[in-house]
Amino acid sequence: MAKKKQKKSRWSLQQKVFLVLIIIVLTLGSLNVAKAKGWLIPEQPEIIIVDNTILLDSLTLEQKIGQMVIVHGGLWNLKPWQDMQLGGIHHFAMQTPELFQDITAKFQEDMQIPFFVTADLEGCWSPFSNFKQFVPVNEINTTGEAFEKGSIEGKYLKELGFNFNFAPVVDLDDQIWNCRAFLGNETQITQLAEAYAIGLQNEGIIATAKHYPGNTLVANDPHKGLVIAEISSEDQYPYNYFSEKGNIQAVMVTHIIAFGEVDSKGVPSVVSEEAVGQLKDEYSGLIVTDDTMMLGLRNFFPSTEDMYVAVFKAGNDLIINFDEDPNEIKHMIEVVQGAVLAGEIPQEQIDDSVKRILEAKGFIVG
Repeated sequence: MAKKKQKKSRWSLQQKVFLVLIIIVLTLGSLNVAKAKGWLIPEQPEIIIVDNTILLDSLTLEQKIGQMVIVHGGLWNLKPWQDMQLGGIHHFAMQTPELFQDITAKFQEDMQIPFFVTADLEGCWSPFSNFKQFVPVNEINTTGEAFEKGSIEGKYLKELGFNFNFAPVVDLDDQIWNCRAFLGNETQITQLAEAYAIGLQNEGIIATAKHYPGNTLVANDPHKGLVIAEISSEDQYPYNYFSEKGNIQAVMVTHIIAFGEVDSKGVPSVVSEEAVGQLKDEYSGLIVTDDTMMLGLRNFFPSTEDMYVAVFKAGNDLIINFDEDPNEIKHMIEVVQGAVLAGEIPQEQIDDSVKRILEAKGFIVG
């Protein structure tokens, strides 16, 4: 009888040890999953907003840098993107308009500073092609048609929850896609793009002239590798015009290594303090990078950390990073924060960009 009790006790102990081990394994597995999904990224503190006025100094440095970042708005990253209080989300194609509306509403819910919600509705490609068609830009011949196109698309974007469109394209020639840019000479293209942008912006959608400094769609595709291109005075005409008129709210900077009228000094334009600085000297709107995951930028740098510092240091206001790993976005913010604290990136430059962003979102910045 005693032997049976001893055997039972020993078996019971083995069961307990096994159960504890199972619990440990499950706990560690859960923590790894939570970490991978960004659920362990700490939530940023509340921001002081009084009567639509934000005190810039009430934002932490991490919050300021986060406001400068645009990411892919995948619903699986809802929590980390909200917790980091990032500046914007970008939507790619979905199956129905209701999906755009529902996902955007979830992202904007309870956000003190709303996200920019961005789209690439331009040229002959559209994230809405599954259920909606628009007139291609290469079929637009008059400023009246361009304005109408901008108005129609702006109204539709607004209905779906967007507030920012990465269009119009003002490259003078499109030899890669053959359908992303308006047709004509530099004056005609600029006038069509201006009319389109005004139509968009009248509906509350920020328009974006791209790709500064020009000549991006003639050379090799910067999505795939390093590109070098010569910039002419004709390429610069749209940006000089928009700088003088001040009627387009954003400009996107490309990754091409430029020479000629704009000299990026042997580095991609988007990380060139000379190229971006030349634009900022004349232009007062938002300056947006092209996607920093494109190989035309990443292949230039020995590490992503070097790239992150360079793209902020150059003076861009909004940095697009479509890496879907929230820990990598958090890492980018920490790398840039370290560069600011070390004096490599001026704090005043970050503050100036964040002030532009918050004002574009409708806030008064104190």
